[in-house]
Amino acid sequence: MTEIITKEMHEIRGLIAQTVAKRNALKAEMQEWYERFPNERFGKFKDLIAVDGVLSQLDSHYKQLWDFHNARTEPVQKKAM
Repeated sequence: MTEIITKEMHEIRGLIAQTVAKRNALKAEMQEWYERFPNERFGKFKDLIAVDGVLSQLDSHYKQLWDFHNARTEPVQKKAM
């Protein structure tokens, strides 16, 4: 089976990569923050939650497109009785 990747899917992959990079940068910043200020709240925590939400939406959209373009239905076989 050859995997079909549409232009839209390719663009979503790029957005996912950018979003993952942003998420990783925020997580590194948060880790550094808590190492320096263990008893203070990280000021960009809401940003991290928002980025996680965007990443989840992008992933779900990509999967829907992949399933639409690549899912193959197997013929239903009748059982002998």
